[in-house]
Amino acid sequence: MSTAAADRSPTATVGTSVRRVEDVRLTTGAARYLADVAPANSWHVAILRSPVAHARLRRLDLEAARRVPGVMAVVDGAELAACSAPFGHLLPIPGIQPLEFWSLAVGKVRFVGEPIVAVVATDRYLAEDALELIEMELDELPVVVDAVAALDPGAPRLFDEWSSNEFLQAAYATGDLDGAFASADGVLRERIRQHRVIGLPLEGHGACGSFDRSTGRLRLYASSQQPHNLRTVIASVTGLSEADIDVIAPDMGGGFGNKQHFMREEALVALLAMRLAHPVVWSQDRTESLTSSVHSREQIHDVEVAYRNDGRVLGLRVELFADLGSPTLYFTSAAPALVTTSLLAGSYDIGAYGYVLHAVATNKCPMGAYRGFGQPQAILTIERIMDLVAERLGMDPVDVRRVNFIPDSPRPFASPTGAQYDTGSFHEQFDDLLAALDYEAVRRRQAELRHEGRYLGIGLASMVEATAPNLHAIAGQFGGFEMALMTVHPDGHVSIHVGTKSQGQGHATVFAQIAAEVLTLPVDHVTVRDGDTTALPYGMGTWGSRSAVMGGGVVLKGARQLRDKMTAIAAHMLGAAVDDLDLHEGMFVAGEAVLPFAVVAQAAYLHTFLLPPGMDMGLSLMVSYDPGNTSSFPDERGHMNVAATYATAAAAVVVEVDPNTGQVFVERVVVVDDAGRLINPMIVDGQIQGAAAQAIGQVLLEELVYGTDGQLRTTTLADYAIPTSGTVPRVEIVHRETPSPLLGGFRGAGE
Repeated sequence: MSTAAADRSPTATVGTSVRRVEDVRLTTGAARYLADVAPANSWHVAILRSPVAHARLRRLDLEAARRVPGVMAVVDGAELAACSAPFGHLLPIPGIQPLEFWSLAVGKVRFVGEPIVAVVATDRYLAEDALELIEMELDELPVVVDAVAALDPGAPRLFDEWSSNEFLQAAYATGDLDGAFASADGVLRERIRQHRVIGLPLEGHGACGSFDRSTGRLRLYASSQQPHNLRTVIASVTGLSEADIDVIAPDMGGGFGNKQHFMREEALVALLAMRLAHPVVWSQDRTESLTSSVHSREQIHDVEVAYRNDGRVLGLRVELFADLGSPTLYFTSAAPALVTTSLLAGSYDIGAYGYVLHAVATNKCPMGAYRGFGQPQAILTIERIMDLVAERLGMDPVDVRRVNFIPDSPRPFASPTGAQYDTGSFHEQFDDLLAALDYEAVRRRQAELRHEGRYLGIGLASMVEATAPNLHAIAGQFGGFEMALMTVHPDGHVSIHVGTKSQGQGHATVFAQIAAEVLTLPVDHVTVRDGDTTALPYGMGTWGSRSAVMGGGVVLKGARQLRDKMTAIAAHMLGAAVDDLDLHEGMFVAGEAVLPFAVVAQAAYLHTFLLPPGMDMGLSLMVSYDPGNTSSFPDERGHMNVAATYATAAAAVVVEVDPNTGQVFVERVVVVDDAGRLINPMIVDGQIQGAAAQAIGQVLLEELVYGTDGQLRTTTLADYAIPTSGTVPRVEIVHRETPSPLLGGFRGAGE
C-alpha cells in the first residue's frame, strides 16, 4: 500500500519503483567484495587476541612464531606504538576521560578478543598456526561486566589514569520537573533494559593494504561505510599525507552501522603494508566478529514518570547507564548514548524532562553504532512508558498516545530534548496505522481468542528519527556536508561519483533517478559510483539515514547546475533566450526548434566554438551540499539537535504467545512510514522490511551473553540466533509523504 503522490508527470523518475540497476551484477556473482579485490599474492594477517577480559601483559615471546617458514612478520603493540600515532576520541565535552590506544594492545588488555599480536604469513592457515607458538604471560585482574556495578568506588578500574570507570557523565533538565511531579495524579517508576546485540553484517570487517616505497603511496581496500573519513584516520595514525593514501571501499556485504567505525585492525593492515612493502590482507572471521568488532544497544534506563488521570504525561526523569564495554573504539563508544538522550521524549509533548547519563567502561567488547545509533533505545523506553501509563490507568494505549502527541503546529516543533521536529502530523499518521491494522477488529478478535485460551497481543508504537545528522561538534572532521563529481559526457550519458557508500541500499539506482529526472534522461543513461577516495576529494559516507538527504541533495543540486549550463549552451546555439527554452524528454526545445541533449553535450567538448563567449568547456563539476544544521552537540543548555530533518513512522505488531511453551508467533507487522518525498518506494519498502527483521531478531532471538568472568558465551551462530524467512512476516507498509524543507524534500528512511 502507498499514499505516494499520483500527480507527478509520467516521465518523472523520482517517486517511481524503478528496478535496481545494481541487482544484476550482485545476483549473478559479478560483484567484487574485499576478498575479490585482494591481490592473489597477498600475505595474510592473523591476530592473537586476549583470552581473558582484564590483565596486564607481563611477557610476550614471539621468536618461535617468527622462525616458522612462510611467516613474514610478527609484531606486538609496543613495536607498532613506536612507529605510529595512537587513536583517541573526538568528544569535546568537559569532564570526559582521556583515552589513547593503539592498533594492538600495549601494557594491558580490557576485553576478551582485544588484539595483542599480529602475524603476517604467506597464507591464513600458516598465520593462524604461528599464533599457537606465541608464548604469552598475563597477570589477570578483577573483571567488571555490569555498568551499574562498574560505578561502585571499589569496582575494578579499567584505566589506571581515570578517577572511576565513568567515561562520561552528562545531565540536562528543562521545564518544571519538581512541579510536574508534585502536581501529578500518579507517579510510576520502572527499570527498562536493552540487551547487547550486534549488527552482524554478512561480510565482516576487513582490509587489504599495499604500499609502494618508490612513490610513498598507500592503497587500502576496506569494507568501510566511510572511506574518506577512514583515509583521514589512517593518515593520522601512519603519519602519511592524505594525498598519498587511496582508500577504496568495494562492494560490501552489509554494514548496519558496524562499519561506520574505524577499526584498529584497518590501521594495523595499513601499518603492516608500509612495513613490509607487500600486499597484506585481513578478513574477520565470524568468531572475531562476534567477540571483538562492534557491539550495540546495551543500556539501562531508570525511569520516573509523572502523569495525570487522563493519561497526560507531565514530567519524565531518566537515569541512563550506557555499558560502553571497553571504550577503545574510534570514533567513540559513547556517541550512541548521547543520541539516546536527544530522543527520549519521542513524538510526545512532555513539558518537563531531565536526564543523567552515565557512560561506563566495562570489560566487554566495545559498544558502537548499529542501525538507529542510540535512537531505538529511546523509542523503546518512551513507548513502554505510554503502555505502562495506560496499564496503570486502565486506558487503551491508543488513547494515552493521542493525548500526549505533539500538536500538528508549529513546525519546527521544539521537543523538550532540544530536537527541532519538522515532521508531519503524528495524530494523522497514527490514525492511518489504526485504519491499516483495523484496530477495533483486531481487539475484538483478541477478546474472542482469549475465551478459547489463546493469547493474542497487540503492540503499538509511534516513532521519530533524526536523519542526516551533523556531527561536526561531536567529532570535528565527520559531519554535515556531502560532495559529488558529476559529468555529462560528449555522448550525453552522465557519470556521478558520490561520497556516500552503499552497503545494499540501492544508491546506484536512487541517485540515478534524481539526476535522470532533472536532466529528463532514461535512468540507464546515468552511472553512479562510490567508495573511491581517488575519484572525489571528500565524502562523509553512509550512516545516520543521511544518504537520501545529503547524497540525494548534492546530486539534485549538481544536476540542476549541469542543466542550467546546458540550457545556456542550447540557447546560444539556437539564438534563443535562455528563458524561452525547455528541457523535455532529452530535448532542448524553443518554439519549433529542437536540440537533442547529446548534441548540446557534444558542443561542450567537441565543437567548443558553439559555446557562449567566455564559457568554460566541458560539462563536469564538483558540487557540495550542506543543509546548514550546525547546532552544537550538545549546546550550552544540553540540547542536542543534530538532525537536518526528521523521519517518522507508526507501527503495530500482532503476536500470539503460546502460554504453555512461551513461543511467540509474529502474525502481522504494519508500518506507516513518512520519509518525505520518496525517491524509489520499492527500495524504501525493502529498508522497512529489513528493519523489521532486525527488530524481531533483537526482541525474540538475538543476545550477546557475557559471564561474570567477562567471557562471551555466544561466540558462534549456533549460540547467537538470527531471524530467518520463517520468523519474519512480510511487513504491511503504508507511505505518507511530508516533504522536508530541505533540497528535494527527502528524509531518511529505514532505521
